[in-house]
Amino acid sequence: MPLAYIALGSNLGDRMWQMRRALELLELGDRVHVLRASPVYQNRAVGMGEDADDFLNAVVEVSSTLEPLTLLDTCLEVEEQLGRTRSEEGWAPRTIDLDILFYEGVSFENERLTLPHPRIAERDFVAVPLADLAPHLEINGSMASRIIEGLPQNEMKPYPESILC
Repeated sequence: MPLAYIALGSNLGDRMWQMRRALELLELGDRVHVLRASPVYQNRAVGMGEDADDFLNAVVEVSSTLEPLTLLDTCLEVEEQLGRTRSEEGWAPRTIDLDILFYEGVSFENERLTLPHPRIAERDFVAVPLADLAPHLEINGSMASRIIEGLPQNEMKPYPESILC
């Protein structure tokens, strides 16, 4: 089964519970298996105003029998089940956010999904946990560990709990 890397983030409600529940829901149906997880980081909600609660972010490595677009649909279903509402105003607080960052052997772009994710190198809250989990993963010609070298660290703090129970 191909490997994929999925970023998780939450800044509303019981953030850790929602991230853990998202993993449980992803694994229902035996088509996605969570193999490993990065450390969890807490960081401020960039672009959402001073009143927004901090995010918890992590990245998981999964194996899956699902094709990339079907995996995307599964992620969107999990978000919906956990109460995610999408805002047309840009970035907004969210109960859960799941983004496919990388899908082994796939370079893909359409109106719904681009793989590898085009903004990994712009987002420390995604790039740092990805580099922790898979430092030698090559994304668009650069290793994950190299991508984080040029990124500002936006007050990311290690969180004391693991996303895996």
